[in-house]
Amino acid sequence: MAVSTIRVAAARVSPGEWTRRCGRDRGARPTRRPLPAPPRTRASQSSPPASGENLPADAASPEDAFAPDPALAASIDAVTRACDLLLDLGSSCRAHAKPDDTPVTVADLACQALVTQALRQSLGDDVVVIGEEDDAVCIADAATSEAVVEAVARHGGDGATAVEALARRVCVDDESLDALDMRRDAAESTRRRGGKSPVGSVPARPRYFVLDPIDGTKAFIRGVDDPASPQCAVGLARVDPANGAPDLGVLGLPFWRGPPLAPGDGVGVVVAASAGKGCWYKPLFSGEPGGSGWRRARTSTVADVSAATVVTSEGERLENLPIGAALASKTFGGASQTPREVRMGCGSLCKYAAVALDVAQVFVQHPPLDYALKGKRSMVWDHAAGIVCAAEAGATVTDLRGGAVRLGDGEREVRAFEPGGGGILVAAAGIHARCLELYTWGASAGKLGKS
Repeated sequence: MAVSTIRVAAARVSPGEWTRRCGRDRGARPTRRPLPAPPRTRASQSSPPASGENLPADAASPEDAFAPDPALAASIDAVTRACDLLLDLGSSCRAHAKPDDTPVTVADLACQALVTQALRQSLGDDVVVIGEEDDAVCIADAATSEAVVEAVARHGGDGATAVEALARRVCVDDESLDALDMRRDAAESTRRRGGKSPVGSVPARPRYFVLDPIDGTKAFIRGVDDPASPQCAVGLARVDPANGAPDLGVLGLPFWRGPPLAPGDGVGVVVAASAGKGCWYKPLFSGEPGGSGWRRARTSTVADVSAATVVTSEGERLENLPIGAALASKTFGGASQTPREVRMGCGSLCKYAAVALDVAQVFVQHPPLDYALKGKRSMVWDHAAGIVCAAEAGATVTDLRGGAVRLGDGEREVRAFEPGGGGILVAAAGIHARCLELYTWGASAGKLGKS
């Protein structure tokens, strides 16, 4: 079995490299970038299609075809700025342990504050951002609070309100939710009696953003002093409470190198998608959020699982996981060619990105070993941006029972969800059904993955 491990550059960035990537002096405070102008029309576009794009003669180039709406453009801008901040703080980041024993760093907190401020500046103060972190560490530790304020201010945010931006907000609180339900009941009663409810009398529940400021914080911490650091990502998505699905998502991977980036693209990639409009990517520090430089991201249309690449985590071995065990079993005839395996030391969002960028065609978020005994809820911010990016790139995304993934109920529960079977399967459309069959057999044989 061919196995490779994705390795990336260290988080420490020299002043010269910083200037090359960001186009400014590291010590200068950046100015707030405005929302991008609408993309150029085809008549004014002179850039050729990206390498590898087989476009018909009358088709628009990838740069023309990418036309983000204001919400997606603002999200791209916010995530890019967060990656900028993350690179800046990499070599001087202090970490704390949260109550669940997972780490949180100044970079996590500052990125969340900066993204929240950027979205509200672009889209309005009523934007709801539900992030993984909160202000508890800043309240308890003055030095951390000062570091967050300074980092946010240095990257164009409002340092004075940085800690306030970390305070938790829920999508709809219990009191307003109950009032909304009463109004809906009254409107339905009026309709049944033949009356007509005033237009707009029952407002829809608002869409909300979910943010993981650093997915893979442990990998990020290791990368501070490790030249072969693992991956991490900034993940931002907007969820529609009507169906519990993300309708846009942005992934910023500041340490990504290699495919699909070209040798001259440098390090780092941003991936963006919106429902029904495809998935796109560009080098992290080139072009503008809605301008040129974007290329279409597509997951390969492989027809055989044995010809696919499976992305796994450090410490996992494909042959010990459900799909690998099933392929090797006599029940399925034994695999004449086992899938290639690529291991990534990172959180789940980077693995979704690997499928969207066609570095891999299969990713399984396995349930923990004790799932059958007590179950486990997944956090929305660990999956939302990845789900929409992978799906819009052409992959099929379901839970481990083949059902749709619903991210919470969009009402009282907006942070956690429990996918069927305890996990998620992401695979190229042509092999998803087969992967689900293989996973189901392997899981029933006791190959449940790792905790």
